[in-house]
Amino acid sequence: MRALYKIKKSKLFLDRKRVCSLGLALLLFGLSIAAPSSAILAAQLPALSEEAFNQSLIYRNLKFEHQLLGVGVYDTKWEQFLYGDQLETVLPVPSVSRLILLGLVAERFNQDDLITISSSAAVADRNLTAQSPDNISLSGGQQFSVEYLVYRMLYYHSDGAAVALLEALATNTEEGIRLLNQQAEIIGLTKTKISSIRSHSYNNDIADISLAQNTSTISDLIKIMLSYRNTPKAQTWLSTYETFLTVDFDGQRLVSLRSPIYRLWSLSEGQVNQAYNAQDSTSLTLTSGTTKEGHNIITASIAADKSNMIQDVIRLYSVIDNYYEETPLVSKGEKMAGLKERAENGDVFNLVFLETINYLHPEDDLFLTQDIEYQGNPPYLLPLTAGTITGKAVFSLKNGMKISANVGPDRDILSSRSQVAYFLQNLNANPNLARLLLFLVILLILLLSFVLLRNLLRIFYYWQAIRSSKRRN
Repeated sequence: MRALYKIKKSKLFLDRKRVCSLGLALLLFGLSIAAPSSAILAAQLPALSEEAFNQSLIYRNLKFEHQLLGVGVYDTKWEQFLYGDQLETVLPVPSVSRLILLGLVAERFNQDDLITISSSAAVADRNLTAQSPDNISLSGGQQFSVEYLVYRMLYYHSDGAAVALLEALATNTEEGIRLLNQQAEIIGLTKTKISSIRSHSYNNDIADISLAQNTSTISDLIKIMLSYRNTPKAQTWLSTYETFLTVDFDGQRLVSLRSPIYRLWSLSEGQVNQAYNAQDSTSLTLTSGTTKEGHNIITASIAADKSNMIQDVIRLYSVIDNYYEETPLVSKGEKMAGLKERAENGDVFNLVFLETINYLHPEDDLFLTQDIEYQGNPPYLLPLTAGTITGKAVFSLKNGMKISANVGPDRDILSSRSQVAYFLQNLNANPNLARLLLFLVILLILLLSFVLLRNLLRIFYYWQAIRSSKRRN
């Protein structure tokens, strides 16, 4: 009986040993499958090179017939001129002082703030380019809101409104002119000179005395429009072509104010978002909008006589759409041809682009040179995972602009050369094999569970047999 007990005990020990061995093997296999991988570094967006480039090359074949003194189209996304004629020529632009004043007013006042009209502002208001339909004339001592004076200045080119706004910023007109020139320097207007806030000559009080001319360039006018991106109120004022305001003039009155080029918003079929037109000895029209093909542009046009230049602006938007297109320069996951890198463990890997990068070019010209510069950043320490930035490819356009695209390895490179590393690499490269192994692991777990349950039942049976034999003895 004791011999039988020893034999059963020995078998029980062997069964437990087998179960433990199988369980340990299964645990090690699971840990190898679930081995953590290195975090994937986020790819950085490429940046345009800041080096100087010949901006006129990209539009040298663009045909746009016009009779303007100067014209320019600037792309706000790609930060380059898409068309230009006389961009840096200094031209008389009487209304440039109003544009700089508009930015200062938007920064320093709320639109509901009240401004008192001085006697000099009242005198300056006597000569309007267009009679205000509200029949309101500015008189000394009256108070009007900033919003009303701004629209009166923008829509009816009121010298009185401009003088009143300027005097609210400075102690007098002369100090205000210095303030405007200082602001021009801050914005970066290198060729803009402000001599007067008034666009017109004085009326009968001081007869036929011409004011000094304000001067600027197409490039500087574009910079002024770009500066409004930081002043939402200025953007709102320029994007409004008609408004209704309550004004305190002989009692509360509801007045309507409308831009002289209000038809531009509808004629452009929604392409123009902001616009300004001033007609004097030379006329100016500025717009900001999005073409039908999605190009975000700013236009500046200067004419020799009084003109709203609506047709010129509409043709500019159409010409830009017909001449340019935006296409992918590289696509995410695309291999960089002809170049490989080597990790510190000797593994050679291909390079792939980590982002899809678009660029702008003429429709009939890819506008790329054959020069592609690669800038790597070795040594490539392990582990090296797909998505990690290992360098960048720099593409050159014909005008000298450079566009960089981040690149990285096309696969994960692990830190070990062991069988486990090769096993994980094969799983990553062969998803069908991974599914098959997963199925086999599940099947193995079920079989082991069955064997374990059977052995537990046997143990229970042997334990009952041993207790029975003890009782008999």
